[in-house]
Amino acid sequence: MARTRLLFACLALATPLVPATATAAPLPASGLVLSVRQEMGTFSTTQLSCEPAGGLHKNAKEACAGLAPVEGDFTKMSPGDAMCTMELNPTKATLRGKWRGKKVDFQEVFSNPCVMHVNTGKVFEF
Repeated sequence: MARTRLLFACLALATPLVPATATAAPLPASGLVLSVRQEMGTFSTTQLSCEPAGGLHKNAKEACAGLAPVEGDFTKMSPGDAMCTMELNPTKATLRGKWRGKKVDFQEVFSNPCVMHVNTGKVFEF
């Protein structure tokens, strides 16, 4: 129940609100909700906008730059060069929302948070 409320709160943040009296500006073409759930740890979520980069994501520019070549599908990103321990802590990464006006919904489970970061760059580093 609390998880559902948190998801709805995050989705509300991902939808920009424009007052009726304001001059309409172009909305970001990409508005995403990102979440990370570790089996032996925490759940965290944030909002990311791209074109222009922004939102609550602390590495928004780098995350958007990483997602651009793969059209928002982080599962297609090339892994980095870092090495990780063989720790088993399944970590589920989820990306939902719109990428350049198209609905996206991607998720992947990595063996641990380090492996997730190596494979997704700054996208889930929030």
